[in-house]
Amino acid sequence: MSAAPLELIVRFQGQLIQRVPLTEDRLSIGRTPDNGLSLPHPQVARQHAELRLEGKQIFLVDLGSSSGTFVGETRLLANQPHLLMAATVLRIGPFELFYQAETTTEEVAEPVVAVTQSELLADVPLRTLPQPHTNTPAPLPVGPRSNYVAYLPGIYQDHEFLGRFLLIIEALWEPLEQRQDHLAMYFDPRTCAPSMLQYLSAWLDLPLNPFWPEPLQRVLLADALDLMRWRGTRYGLVRLIELVTGLTPEVLDEPNQPYVMRVRLSVPTKHTVDRDLIEDLIKSHKPAHIGYILELR
Repeated sequence: MSAAPLELIVRFQGQLIQRVPLTEDRLSIGRTPDNGLSLPHPQVARQHAELRLEGKQIFLVDLGSSSGTFVGETRLLANQPHLLMAATVLRIGPFELFYQAETTTEEVAEPVVAVTQSELLADVPLRTLPQPHTNTPAPLPVGPRSNYVAYLPGIYQDHEFLGRFLLIIEALWEPLEQRQDHLAMYFDPRTCAPSMLQYLSAWLDLPLNPFWPEPLQRVLLADALDLMRWRGTRYGLVRLIELVTGLTPEVLDEPNQPYVMRVRLSVPTKHTVDRDLIEDLIKSHKPAHIGYILELR
């Protein structure tokens, strides 16, 4: 019985789907393909967690994910290293990750099962868009005296006319001060005014249909840099269609047709999908030399 390298065993619904050798000092875990361990599921963040090997010890760090990283039933605090012990079971989204401090060659006979994207997403609820953003105007000063009198010399602070007169200045100046203090929010697609969305779209060269709901435009612009980074890749196309429709497609290679891919989208009952819109998204984000077949079912 010989010792085998340390591995992280990934299971989905009790089935072994992947083995990852722990040979590097860092192993990133996330949804995107550039992670050392890619878990393509909406409940997994782009950069969800990280395994760090320090000497003979291994630490797990949650990178601030929204769905959390669990050891047993305990959710880890963000950015706080947690020492993993032997036979520890981790949970990230629907995946169970089993870490063994010692393995043997007799324990690795269990076959790895290939899981399709549709099986991974079978129990994922349809995404709902957030409510339209509302901008709150700066509050007007409340009388009878302006707060600015506190900055005057003491001899003027009890002057009734100055107190009322400075209300005019305060009503004009405070909204400008608030705008300067929160200037970044005017350029953030999650918080900017609706009129700014088309400007951001032009700056980022990400065309948006002006008839799309405002929450959808905000969701796309918030992910614009990530979409551009992965444009022309399988992940980039899947992510774009997922954001627009709320449904995650499968992108498969056609076995008998080189340079042709099949985009398969399962549409639930009472959920409408515009076929022309999906085709426009595919044409604008696929590699130029690749053909496609769109299958809606």
